[in-house]
Amino acid sequence: MRNILVIQQHSPFSSSHGREALDMILALAAVEHNVSVLFRGDAVYQLLATEQHADFNLKAYPRSFKLFTLYDIEQLYVCRQALTERGIAPSTLTIDVQLLDTTQQATLLSQQDQVINS
Repeated sequence: MRNILVIQQHSPFSSSHGREALDMILALAAVEHNVSVLFRGDAVYQLLATEQHADFNLKAYPRSFKLFTLYDIEQLYVCRQALTERGIAPSTLTIDVQLLDTTQQATLLSQQDQVINS
């Protein structure tokens, strides 16, 4: 079993990167990899409650993050600085994540067999 970290960096409103990363995360976990997910930059917006908006033509795929527990994906992290810069309180996030500062993120990266930036 390999330790794989997927780093999400894109807003849910600007592209399909977030949805594609979610599909990849679930697929990796389904084949018995130890998958961790780190939300950085504008990807922190994926962790906020959303509704389907006709203006964005975007399906609310972040609701699928609740599937992480079914796939035994328990290592969920968010960049503390990204939340602070965007004025987002950790209590408003829709899933339980561990906040990491830059030093902790570096430690997490060093513990991985593979890192995938999305």
